Amino acid sequence: MAAELTYKYLGDRDLQDACVMLEHGSATAAGRLVQQAIEKNLKQFIHDNGDTEDYRVLSAHNTVKLYDRVAALGGITSNSDDRKMMALVREYYYDTNYPGEDCRELSREEATEAVAFAEEFIPKIGEQPCLE
Repeated sequence: MAAELTYKYLGDRDLQDACVMLEHGSATAAGRLVQQAIEKNLKQFIHDNGDTEDYRVLSAHNTVKLYDRVAALGGITSNSDDRKMMALVREYYYDTNYPGEDCRELSREEATEAVAFAEEFIPKIGEQPCLE
């Protein structure tokens, strides 16, 4: 039987693909995949714990807004370092995916930092004490 194609499943697959791209391909592609992995894992928590008002949040790629919503739902404990990283990976999605004056390639160091952050951060989603 095939795996259920949930946000979590797809996000975890994106993180695995980011690791492969970092090792054997493009650092820029790895950074984009990290953004997608974080986005989808945050969306899974919102999908499972939010309400119908969250539809607009679920349709966005903005990891900062998704992070803030998960924190509001009690799925993570918000901190400034994680929130800064959310802003950074959000830019990896936009700045490496669409042409324009901000378009750029990521360095291997940036992608390595992003992958390491995602590997540490994603398991924390939903593991924090929820609002009671």
